[in-house]
Amino acid sequence: MTVVDRRRLLAAMPFVWAGAAMAAPRNLVDAPGFLASPFTLGVASGDPDAQGFVLWTRIAPEPLEPGGSMVAAPVLVRWEVAEDPQFRRIAQRGDTIAHPELAHSVHVEVAGLAPARPYWYRFLCGGHRSATGRAATLPLPGARLDRMSFVVAGCQHYEEGLYTAWRHIAAEPVDFVFHYGDYIYEGPDRGPHPRRIGGHVVTPIRRHIGGETYGIDQYRLRYAQYKSDPDLQAAHAAAPWFVSFDDHEVDNNWAGDRDQDGTPPALFLLRRAMAMQAYYEHMPLRARSMPVDGRMAMFRDARFGDLMHAFFLDTRQYRSDQAQGDGDLVQGPEVFSPSVRCWARRRNVGCSTDLPARRPAGT
Repeated sequence: MTVVDRRRLLAAMPFVWAGAAMAAPRNLVDAPGFLASPFTLGVASGDPDAQGFVLWTRIAPEPLEPGGSMVAAPVLVRWEVAEDPQFRRIAQRGDTIAHPELAHSVHVEVAGLAPARPYWYRFLCGGHRSATGRAATLPLPGARLDRMSFVVAGCQHYEEGLYTAWRHIAAEPVDFVFHYGDYIYEGPDRGPHPRRIGGHVVTPIRRHIGGETYGIDQYRLRYAQYKSDPDLQAAHAAAPWFVSFDDHEVDNNWAGDRDQDGTPPALFLLRRAMAMQAYYEHMPLRARSMPVDGRMAMFRDARFGDLMHAFFLDTRQYRSDQAQGDGDLVQGPEVFSPSVRCWARRRNVGCSTDLPARRPAGT
């Protein structure tokens, strides 16, 4: 193994991580050997602004094995950003470190680029090169912008269908993707049997690995399974993403420090903290969103010239619990004004301020 010169490594790292310049760990593996590509989960960019963006990948030669079959030590990863897809004009390059504490994921914050233009990026590690991704900087705030196109997507249950939509999105010339949450679903493998989804009986065409996710290793495995999908990888590589989580990244219907099962809050917060760490490890997020004491800073904004000011919200960490367990029939003083009466049949709810005393026929 080659010894890394500390000064050379620091000079190659123009970014700041967690408030301090990156230093080369004493146990750094700078020349790992892989029999196959370690970039099995693809590449991604996210949280762009007018000067740059964050680049993401995870070193995992066997992503469905414990730890991705990685050595439990920091690993050196090189990154490159170019002005052209052939990488003839390199805009920036440097080294970063994939730490085992973060499942050997990397989050490179690139700055100092020109506004309102595309860039291409890739990673190199252990003699292997990743797929090429396309990122883009935003226009300067206030700059004239006549139009833009973007994708809003979410709720991608792995067992309930293929990701063909992502394949088509990857082929579209969009400026960015906003994923509003439910990137994974936490539920267990429910077997090959038909099930009712949206009023229809369907047979799963693919299945989750393992049981419900509670610990960090289970959440990491679930992300690895989802991100192994080639269509999802293509959509990540095609455009920068803004992401936010909803409930299934942790547990169905969680709110603040409560889950749907009545788990004591102190215990649920342990699960939530592990889920948030795995989420950060697999998303193109900046260091400001890294979990601290079991919390994530996810609310943020972005300006797209003079055309749009977007706000990306966190609708889970700060909310109160759903009224009446988020059931089908939601009524009562904690939900509606006393003058409002409601009825429900299955998941169809109707409300009126002058509802007759008897329910309408057929409800």
